[in-house]
Amino acid sequence: MKQPPQPGDFLKPVLPGKGDTDYERYLRTDELLSLQKPVAERLHPDEHTFQIVHQSSELLLRGAHNELERARIHIEKGDLQNAAHLLRRANDLLHYPIDLLHVLDTLTPYDYHLIRAGLGHGSGLQSPGFLSMLHIAPQLGEVFFRRVKETGITLEELYRRNQEFFGLHELAELLLDFDQRIQKFRFDHLKLAQRIIGGNVIGTGGNPVDILRQRQEHALYKELWDVRNQITERVSASTMSQEASGHGDQ
Repeated sequence: MKQPPQPGDFLKPVLPGKGDTDYERYLRTDELLSLQKPVAERLHPDEHTFQIVHQSSELLLRGAHNELERARIHIEKGDLQNAAHLLRRANDLLHYPIDLLHVLDTLTPYDYHLIRAGLGHGSGLQSPGFLSMLHIAPQLGEVFFRRVKETGITLEELYRRNQEFFGLHELAELLLDFDQRIQKFRFDHLKLAQRIIGGNVIGTGGNPVDILRQRQEHALYKELWDVRNQITERVSASTMSQEASGHGDQ
C-alpha cells in the first residue's frame, strides 16, 4: 500500500541537478556562485566585489537584450502594446547596471590597479552585454521608423498628434528613454574611469577616458532628439508671428 506523503517530502528537491533545494537546482546557484575567484586566488580582497558587479551587470544587460529583441519582433508585427510593455521592462532592467557602476566608485586607485593586473587586456569597453545594446538599438530603430513611415506621418506630426497615434508615440518615448539610459551608462562609466585611473592616461589603444567621452556624446536615435528642435522652432515662430500680428492691430 502506497504511503501518504510525509511533511518533510515537500521539502525534498524533485528537479535534476545539484543543490539541496529545487530553488538552488533551478537557478543553478552552485555554478553561479563558483564563478568568482576563491579567496586564495584574489589579487586584492575587493576583487570579489569587482567580479560580482561586472557579472551581475552582464546578466542584467542580457535580460534587457532579450526583452528588446522580443519588442523588436512585436513592432515588426504591429503589436505596439506588447512592444511598449517589453521596452519598459528592458529600460527598468537597465537601471541596475548603471547603479552598480557606483559600487565601483568605492575602489581606491591603488587597489584598483592591483585588481587590474588580473584582467589581462580586458576592458569594460569589451562588455558583451553593453555591445549587445549597441547591436539591437539600430534594429529597433529600423522597425520603429518603418512603422512611422508606413503610417504616412512625420515625427513632428507624431508628436503633435500624439493622442491620435498613441501607440507609436509611446514607443518613440520609450526608445528615447532607452537612448537616455545608454547615454547615462556611458557618462557614469566615463566618470568612474576618471575617478579611478584619471583623465590623461595613455594606453596601447589611446586615452581610454577620451574614447569614453567621444562615445558618450553619440545618440542612438538622433531623429527623436532633433524633432524637439523642430517643435520648438515651429512653436517659437508661431508665437513670434502672433505677437507681431497683435502689435500690428494696436
